[in-house]
Amino acid sequence: MDIEHFQYLVDVAQTKSITLSAKRLFISQQGLSQIMVRLENDLNVPLLNRHRQGVTLTEAGEVAVTKIEEILEKYNELLEALKPYSQVNADNLSGELTISSVPFISSNFLPEVLELYNKQYPGVEVRIDEKQPAEIIEEINNCAIDIGLFILPDFEFNEQILACNGTYEKILENEMYAVVASKSPLAKKKILTRAELYKQPIAIYNFDAYLRIIRQMFQDIKRLNILVKTNSVDLYRNAIINRQAVGITSPTDTRLLNDDSLITIPIKEPVKMYYGCFIPASCTMSKAAEAFIGVLKSQVANLVNRKK
Repeated sequence: MDIEHFQYLVDVAQTKSITLSAKRLFISQQGLSQIMVRLENDLNVPLLNRHRQGVTLTEAGEVAVTKIEEILEKYNELLEALKPYSQVNADNLSGELTISSVPFISSNFLPEVLELYNKQYPGVEVRIDEKQPAEIIEEINNCAIDIGLFILPDFEFNEQILACNGTYEKILENEMYAVVASKSPLAKKKILTRAELYKQPIAIYNFDAYLRIIRQMFQDIKRLNILVKTNSVDLYRNAIINRQAVGITSPTDTRLLNDDSLITIPIKEPVKMYYGCFIPASCTMSKAAEAFIGVLKSQVANLVNRKK
């Protein structure tokens, strides 16, 4: 059993929805469902009643959540108590931290990571630069930055890993989803095929890394009925809500998916996305970089705490 899985169960208890919790936790619905089943198997009791309207706790589930909340409270107390003994101590951490990030990360969850990091480690000056993957790899290879933040689609993963003379650490894995308005006729669909998406008006973003994914998903991209091609989240959202377009994005698209009038639908045979960071292999990782990666993992993996 994993402490993060306990946090996931608490979130599901709050939302009464695997779909909504998966969105909040930045993981796939299938992945969260599997985690819930694993917890039930580990504890040898049914925790959830599953029905079309969502999920509710069983009697055993209610007992489990009550006890888990006590465990999480003690766990947080433990972390606080151990802070003075940590090798990465906020009181003596200073210097400069240089980070290059692909635009999608820097425009979504990175601002909140930086806000927390700056609060915990005010003595560190963080410099952020948005760049494309090839530029970041070159910087990593030349030991010109401390951390490179990446999103690697499955069809480019091995190529990018081999091109970079750095240590890669995976932070998150998810898939590309379809996004529709909650009032759309498609909203009741449990999954969409690419053939079905060819028949729908589509909203897409207009940056290179994203477009490579779209081209990989739809070999005949000219057949797509692209209604909107933009980097404006407002225009993208408007096309989905008011013009019945279907968006294609990942669960980490927080600027878009924080809107409750939108829902995500799995795509059959989706492109998988790997979120992670590269650290230069030829340089010693600084304490500031080590601390940042810890905060990044915490923010991405423990969004339950962030929502409280």
